Amino acid sequence: MEKAKKTEVVEDLNGLFAKAGSVVVAHYAGMTVAQMSDLRTRMNAAGASFRVSKNRLAVRALKGTAIEGIANLFKGPTGIAYSDDPVAASKVAVAYAKDNENS
Repeated sequence: MEKAKKTEVVEDLNGLFAKAGSVVVAHYAGMTVAQMSDLRTRMNAAGASFRVSKNRLAVRALKGTAIEGIANLFKGPTGIAYSDDPVAASKVAVAYAKDNENS
């Protein structure tokens, strides 16, 4: 990834972290593409979003935000669920995890 693109991603994530009502860091190891698509669909239906980003860039983007303390969660395959609504992203993440416990 080019340096300019990395800078753009960090700035985008920083804005996302600064404005989001809630941010959920999810470890998605073992999920299939179909499961990931299902999770994204559920998030969108609830007014939330789910994206995957390089951990190193996400940690850089956390600097200077109120949630800087979650940087230690970005290890391994992680995704970021976020929403303006303080409970939407976490509600969908918990429901999805319950529905897919055996996956």
